[in-house]
Amino acid sequence: MVKNYKKGELAKTILKGLVISGLIVVAMGGRPSISQVIRLFKAAGSSERRRMRKAIKRLRDKKLVTITYKGNKELIQITERGRKRVLEYDLDDLRIKKPAKWDGYWRMVTFDIPNTKKKARDAVNMKLKDMGFVPFQKSIFISPYGAKDEVDFLGEHFMVRRDIKYIVAKRVDGEAELKKKFGLH
Repeated sequence: MVKNYKKGELAKTILKGLVISGLIVVAMGGRPSISQVIRLFKAAGSSERRRMRKAIKRLRDKKLVTITYKGNKELIQITERGRKRVLEYDLDDLRIKKPAKWDGYWRMVTFDIPNTKKKARDAVNMKLKDMGFVPFQKSIFISPYGAKDEVDFLGEHFMVRRDIKYIVAKRVDGEAELKKKFGLH
């Protein structure tokens, strides 16, 4: 799996993977080890593992991750600088992942971004539509699919996260029309 990456793409993918796996591991009370990251990418063979380790070391040299030692384990953690880099990588690719089956809940994003941040408000508005949310009211967008991480990411990127609320609702007015719009049964 590792050999399919072009130069620079492997480090970028590792950084993104650290954000995702880091959130999972931190929620369980720890940090991922380099071995766990290598397993995450299914690096087979010593040359692929060596390539992964080199990419991780380059990320450390650029201060995008830190590596600490606990016993004989190397633990890796993404830095604030690394998180910002991931934001730059991902904004254009940000999409809602559509599950195989809808869980019956609506996700609503509402925001009250002040006029002093009009450019950010317009960008959030446009990106929510681009991601697959549909306008429900002026500053309220709706989707049947979970997108909390994506919305958090969007808010952090434009530095307006505290002005955005994410709501999960079982029922909404006009549900039949929304189901048609999203192709739900």
